[in-house]
Amino acid sequence: MKSEELEPVFVEYVPTDLDDGLLYVSMEYATASHRCACGCGVRVVTPLGPADWILTFDGRVTLSPSVGNGQFECGSHYLIRQNRVVWCRPMTRGAALATHKLDTAQRAQTYGDVPRAGVLTRLSRWLRRFLGRS
Repeated sequence: MKSEELEPVFVEYVPTDLDDGLLYVSMEYATASHRCACGCGVRVVTPLGPADWILTFDGRVTLSPSVGNGQFECGSHYLIRQNRVVWCRPMTRGAALATHKLDTAQRAQTYGDVPRAGVLTRLSRWLRRFLGRS
């Protein structure tokens, strides 16, 4: 069922089964989760942080930026403002990919770009752990 409002529920752990119309917020794990507001039932996870979503609570919840589900079949796109779902244009796959690139760049700028170790380095680390050597 399509949601026009999401009521915040503050929890330590987000439950496995989510109820429609609720926004589960875990401050301990800096995440908010809900079922897609379009009613498709997909679990939507929004990590909270300076390069992710910002949650404001003043008795009501606002989540910024918008929630764009372009990677899901429904393609829904909406804002959560003062507990209310404000519908935007559906997000296309192209828009979702462009947003993902921007998000990745913003995370790298905020948290620093952490290069992944090469194959030989990772293999060497694994062998040392496997053989019990530090």
